[in-house]
Amino acid sequence: MLTCLAAQAESAWIATHSLSGPVRTKSWKALRDTQVVKQDLDYSCGAASLATLLKGFYGQDVTEEALLKAMDKSDGRASFEDMQRGLTQFGFKAQGFAASYEQLVQLRVPVIVYLKHRKDDHFSVLRGIDKNGVWLADPSLGNRTYSREQFLEMWETRSSKDDNARLRGKFLAVLPSVPTVAGRSDFFAKAVRRQTTQAVQQVTVRPLP
Repeated sequence: MLTCLAAQAESAWIATHSLSGPVRTKSWKALRDTQVVKQDLDYSCGAASLATLLKGFYGQDVTEEALLKAMDKSDGRASFEDMQRGLTQFGFKAQGFAASYEQLVQLRVPVIVYLKHRKDDHFSVLRGIDKNGVWLADPSLGNRTYSREQFLEMWETRSSKDDNARLRGKFLAVLPSVPTVAGRSDFFAKAVRRQTTQAVQQVTVRPLP
């Protein structure tokens, strides 16, 4: 597990023919972890993913620690069923689904996806998806983008011998128990860009008019 690093603003001194002075920038690590609750325990990716979704999309101040306590999972290991049970204490409900990639592309809200990462069980937040790739807010790795093929290697965990062989992956949809709680439109994207592109745009310096 990677250690969580706090996002810190940094300053760089820029000198050009038209201007000079300090420019506030963000480090690559800070950009990588923006709006991601990093997991504090080796196996607490489920709770950290839930905290990321609840905080980033629904604006709820819910911590990984509080979710682990609600799920009664001191070691961090949690299943979709544990998450469903624990979420009720915070005014949310959840439902697990088997799905195909084509069905994921139809989603309009972030969800928790179940992955096999380096042969280990892992949970992450799907923050964006299109026909070519996905954007994950990952509790261990931060914001990461993957091609469709890279993602499918991790996500297609269901056996092809299951009742519906086309539904090869699993996700958990999280919804508020009352309709007055709305999600933020800027947290989920329908067009996925490589994270390196976003980082470059953040540090681009434009001359003053």
